[in-house]
Amino acid sequence: MSLLHPNKEAGASSSQEPMPPGIHNVYIFEVFNTASWSIVLGSPMLLFLQHLNATATIFAIAATLAPFLNILQIPSARFVERVGYRRFVLAGWISRSFVVIGMAIVAFLPDQRIDNTTRIYSIIILLFIYNTMRSISVCGMLPWFTHIVPENRRGEFLARDQMAGAGATVVCLFLSSLLFNVHEAWYAYGVVFSLSAVCAFISLLFLRRVPDVPVEKIDRNRRPIPWREIFFYPPFFKYIRYNVIINLALGGSSAFWVRYFKTFLNISEAGILLVGAFTTIVLALMLFLVAPLIDRAGNKPVLTVSNFFFASHFGGWALYAGGLIPHRFIMPMLCVQVCTAAFGGALWNLANVRMVMGLVPQMGRPHFLALYSVTANITLGIGGLFWGPIMDHLAHWNIVWGFWHWNTYSLFYSTICLIILIGLCFLGNVPEPKTMTWDAFMHELLVKTPSRAVSRLIGRLRGSGPG
Repeated sequence: MSLLHPNKEAGASSSQEPMPPGIHNVYIFEVFNTASWSIVLGSPMLLFLQHLNATATIFAIAATLAPFLNILQIPSARFVERVGYRRFVLAGWISRSFVVIGMAIVAFLPDQRIDNTTRIYSIIILLFIYNTMRSISVCGMLPWFTHIVPENRRGEFLARDQMAGAGATVVCLFLSSLLFNVHEAWYAYGVVFSLSAVCAFISLLFLRRVPDVPVEKIDRNRRPIPWREIFFYPPFFKYIRYNVIINLALGGSSAFWVRYFKTFLNISEAGILLVGAFTTIVLALMLFLVAPLIDRAGNKPVLTVSNFFFASHFGGWALYAGGLIPHRFIMPMLCVQVCTAAFGGALWNLANVRMVMGLVPQMGRPHFLALYSVTANITLGIGGLFWGPIMDHLAHWNIVWGFWHWNTYSLFYSTICLIILIGLCFLGNVPEPKTMTWDAFMHELLVKTPSRAVSRLIGRLRGSGPG
């Protein structure tokens, strides 16, 4: 039997299937897991490197270790089905949790006792180990959740999962911002990384409670893996092609936004974390709005709207860096940019993962999803690593064309905006059997979805009242 037989779930009933018992543990796990990795892989770690006066190339290396090391999912995928999903993921999560303790120790070392270069290299080595453990074990997570969550409730599951993660990110960023605002001493980063370690170990308690899939119930392919056939499986390949283009842009932007805020906009460390927190709050609100819509709408309309928001976001930063938007408008500019980033990110996170979960066949699912994750993450890494040396080389570059100023960041964000628009051209070729018309989707998104959200909110408020 071919590895690429049609997905057995495609003909499943459209009626609502129940979620498996204990699925709520995924959401609680996601809260503590996100609280941990959002510190050591997010803006607090990048701010720590900025505190150590790291170059843009070091920034790029630190930001791209996670995506590049995802290539380890390819050799790891063959062991997932033999070991079992939960056991495989849990082993990797335990290992990487101990590495976070090492990061906290490096951050606690006083500035007078160890030079910045040694601390930078120590952090890079620990990030390498952390991301190695993560990349090996994470290849079992998406097949695991795809197996236990009914197809017609995956959008709901992803929305709840991402809202849980968004809530954790907001709390961590606010706490980190408060700490940096009150205590600017050398030990502030050590305290933040210690919080990450505590959250990592707490998350393990809930990961153990997530419903597992017995090894004997996992469809296993016992022949050599046809990686070429998998990669060029037509629906999968067309989506990968589009995904690669978008991730080239997103990889560059995620690697350097902290540096842009710190060096170009002159925003403090606490201010940067607050911007990240407010962006995540708006993202969570957007997830709350679109969660009831995503399982009815299909993915292509959602991805299209997401890409338009991304193009507007990066185009806005290009206009600001190029001097067409005056510096006195920085506060209203930040408000607009927070909304466009959050709206684009919320829609992208939901539809991107859900599209892949629906495209891949059931047989060989871990290998499809591992290949998707590796391809997407390597592209994210290339996008970030490509710009690091360029930014160092063009650090003092400035050319004036009338009202327009060419500099490192106006070139950077103009290029990213152009890449997003090119990606939109490839989205039309991606097949999706279940999708709304554009008019129906926009009516749902702009009219019906907000009204349903308000009705649900009022209903909950009344239900929680007295009597």
